[in-house]
Amino acid sequence: MDLVQEYEETLAALCGNDFQAEVCARLQSVILGFQTVPAKPQGDAGLDGFSHEGRRAYCCYGPERDEFKTNKQRETAIVNKFKADLRRLFELIFEEETLVHGESPEMTTILPTGQRIEHVELIVNWFESHRVLNPISTAVTEYKLASECRYVDPNASVIVVGPKELANRYAVDEVVIVRSRQRLFVKSVKEAAQVITIDNPKDFDFKMAVLRQIRPDQLDAIQALTEELRASWRMAIAFESKLDETLPMLHRILEEDRARILTRVAALMLASNQPWTQLLQAGTIAQKILAQSFERQFGELILDVSSGEIARLIGECPIGWEAPTVQHG
Repeated sequence: MDLVQEYEETLAALCGNDFQAEVCARLQSVILGFQTVPAKPQGDAGLDGFSHEGRRAYCCYGPERDEFKTNKQRETAIVNKFKADLRRLFELIFEEETLVHGESPEMTTILPTGQRIEHVELIVNWFESHRVLNPISTAVTEYKLASECRYVDPNASVIVVGPKELANRYAVDEVVIVRSRQRLFVKSVKEAAQVITIDNPKDFDFKMAVLRQIRPDQLDAIQALTEELRASWRMAIAFESKLDETLPMLHRILEEDRARILTRVAALMLASNQPWTQLLQAGTIAQKILAQSFERQFGELILDVSSGEIARLIGECPIGWEAPTVQHG
């Protein structure tokens, strides 16, 4: 498989924010002046990015594959999503099935003052049917007629771009492939974590039960902490498993890091009369150790995996958490 084909398949496999992030990273690397558009503080007005001083706009959509059972459902979802994005660009809303002006105040805070969009690219992770084209192009014509066209030129062009088109548009090198492989790896870890079962959580559960006895005034917070630690533990297990399957050299580094985390966290707990109060510091220790080895490749996983390693140690560390004893006088 050549690099272009591999990149095409990677783009098709990514979805949601992962797809949008990869598309924006790709465009930013090849288009001078490409600007991403954060959704905060009040939404992105339908724009994920723009370039050419605001004359070109980019909207991304990466639907989950398993959300759709047929090509017809995929086509409908793509058409509906991009029509909604375009209405926001054209400042249109429906009132009793009639298109009317609906001001988009965020557009004034995004595009350069006085600039209007001349070309829109609708970038999607699935473009295997031409049946999305007519509904979108027909909608564009309708929107131009109904819109005041404050931010989109009346003669603006709109095209749909799929994984193949984007992969073939610019040269694909090893840097692009490495980045996209990392995104796929992160995606696979997150998906695997959703279905992982923790084999023997009884020691962890026991210590969290003891913590509830120690701090009965914080039951809701302890419950939330327990759930977060369990979720992170599943993420840590998935991360370890995927490294073992695909990147054995990095898996060995993880094992070494876990040993260092165990040593330092055990020392931290032993030095305290109230080990449960050291959880935040323990998480910081794990995060610093793992970041040194994995921040570059898998930075977005570090926080969850670090918390997961602490959850694992809560169950495995031999240091006990003792409930308070009742004094009788």
